[in-house]
Amino acid sequence: MPFSDYIPKIREHWYTVPHYVEDFYRLYGMKLYYNENSLRMNIVRLKHALQCNFRHPSEALVKVESSDEYLKYRRLMFMHINILIMRNYLKIASRYDLKNIKFHSQPFAKEINESFEIAEKLYKEAIPYWHEAKKYAEDASTIKITTKLSNIESERYSIMRNELDYGKIIDDHLLRLNNKRAQLRPWLAGQQ
Repeated sequence: MPFSDYIPKIREHWYTVPHYVEDFYRLYGMKLYYNENSLRMNIVRLKHALQCNFRHPSEALVKVESSDEYLKYRRLMFMHINILIMRNYLKIASRYDLKNIKFHSQPFAKEINESFEIAEKLYKEAIPYWHEAKKYAEDASTIKITTKLSNIESERYSIMRNELDYGKIIDDHLLRLNNKRAQLRPWLAGQQ
């Protein structure tokens, strides 16, 4: 009997095509070396996950033993997915945000300014996802059960204690970006 007879002719549709939040979460992947395209693909997948339903509690990513625990699991997953989307936006924005402006950057002031505009737009796109993540963290904190999602639980705990505040981080990035743009203004005026 040939080996090809052991391979099923028709694969299960639910297995090959993602339908649920957990499916899209499993597709998310951050490699050691990533490019803008892979970051944008992760954003698309995770945004799609926010629109999907969860799998049955018996097929959750961790063992769920009560309806309250399942409710907290869903809120934590939405919180975590929003944080991942926000972080990916920040990673893309950092590619357009020049760290230091040197004297030899003057001939490229126009291009640097355009790059700063893209970075600012991406930083601002990340803000709503941070607010959503905070909202889900607060909602999850109302349920006094600890799930098996230990890393995500730690993230929630840090958010609730204000140890992790991406709002301040994004505001700091935007402030530094505006300071760098102010540095460019005299050079831009000289080019026109």
